[in-house]
Parts: sequence; structure tokens; C-alpha cells
Amino acid sequence: MAEINVEIDGRKYRMACEDGQEGHVRDLATRFSNYVEGLKGEFGEAGDTRLTVMAALTVMDDLSAAQKELMSAKNALDQLALKSNKLVEERDGLEEDFAKQIIMVSERVELLAAQLANATQTDQNAADAD
Repeated sequence: MAEINVEIDGRKYRMACEDGQEGHVRDLATRFSNYVEGLKGEFGEAGDTRLTVMAALTVMDDLSAAQKELMSAKNALDQLALKSNKLVEERDGLEEDFAKQIIMVSERVELLAAQLANATQTDQNAADAD
């Protein structure tokens, strides 16, 4: 466990964090400090505790908005996945129908070829008999 010092609104705090997370925790502290300082600039000296609570509520509001946006994106992705699956099923059905049509045409061509060969043979036999 690593120990680091962070600064929020000009006050230093000693924090413990997992090894390797020091930079991340410092970045979080800096971001939170920016919330507190922004509120201080907007509302003036409202008291450290009150500013900290206001900043925490602002962060939670931002988190809530991000979660709603993420849920909306997830729902849109789910809808696209359903449409994609339906299109794949339709494509598979069309491919199957197309394959059946090709088989039918092929069988018809073979039948016509056999009839033509038979007619040609009949004509050849008639010509040979004369």
C-alpha cells in the first residue's frame, strides 16, 4: 500500500492507495479540488465543509448524468443488435430462397438440355433412316 500527499482546496491530505495508483489518485484529488475551487469562485467562502459537500453533490450529479447517458447508449446498442440479428435472419432466408431458385433453374436447364439432346437424336435418327 502506497502513501501519497494530495492537495484539495489548498489543504494537504495524506492518503493511502494501492501501489501503482498514486498518479490516478493525485489526478482525482486535483479534479475534485477544481470542483471545490469552482464552487468557491461561484459562491464565495461558504465554509470548507459546505463547499466540500457541494462539490461532492456536483460530482455525484455529473456521475448520475454520465450513468444515464451510458444507459441510453447501451439501450441504443441493444436495439441495433436486435435489428442486426433480424437483418442477418432475413439475409439468411434470402440466401436460402436464392439457392432454391438456382437449383430450380439448374434442374430446368438440365431438363431442357436433355429434351434438346433427345430431339437432336430423334432428328439424327430420322435423317439416317432416309
